[in-house]
Amino acid sequence: MQFVRRFRVGRGYLVVALAVFLAGAGSAAAAKLITGKQVKDSSLTGKDVKDRSLTARDFRGSVAGARGAQGPQGAQGAQGAQGAQGAQGAQGAQGGAGPTGAPGSAVAYAKVTFTGAQTTGTYALVPGQSKNVSAVTRNNAGDDGFVCVDTSVPVNVAVAAAENQGGLDPSVIANVSVPVGSGCPAGSDALVQLKRDTGTRWDTGFYLIFN
Repeated sequence: MQFVRRFRVGRGYLVVALAVFLAGAGSAAAAKLITGKQVKDSSLTGKDVKDRSLTARDFRGSVAGARGAQGPQGAQGAQGAQGAQGAQGAQGAQGGAGPTGAPGSAVAYAKVTFTGAQTTGTYALVPGQSKNVSAVTRNNAGDDGFVCVDTSVPVNVAVAAAENQGGLDPSVIANVSVPVGSGCPAGSDALVQLKRDTGTRWDTGFYLIFN
């Protein structure tokens, strides 16, 4: 007859056997036992993580390091094409009057007006716009467009221009003669002749400059 030996399993043996079982189950078993739902938010710290177990990939987009130094300036790019010209802006306000210019070199000048009808009208100097011109009169014959001029200083060369005729066509041309040949009183210094482009003598105001 065979005898079966009975033995009693101790408590320490059971603890060791459980530990061996859990160790053999590996990480898969641990993952089943503990999940993120069982871990309290913000309860894990750096002490709970194994040193050098995390890589840069684990911190991508969540941790920013110190700002690096500014890099060197890059090379200047090529100049771009010129853009289209912009629209012209509004005209600005008129500026103030400039300083008075230096006196001119003319030894005598005058602005002469004409009033009245052709042949019978009157020529006259404009006050404040004449210098060293003492008188203007019609020539002795009383013809249209012939004006005798007296100056208070010796004169040689003169230029005359007819006043704006306000659209008169043909326009008026002014010619001046120095010295006077004939047709003016004795002592006259210049003779102004005013004619339209057609050759017709014409009475009108004019400007006169002597050098």
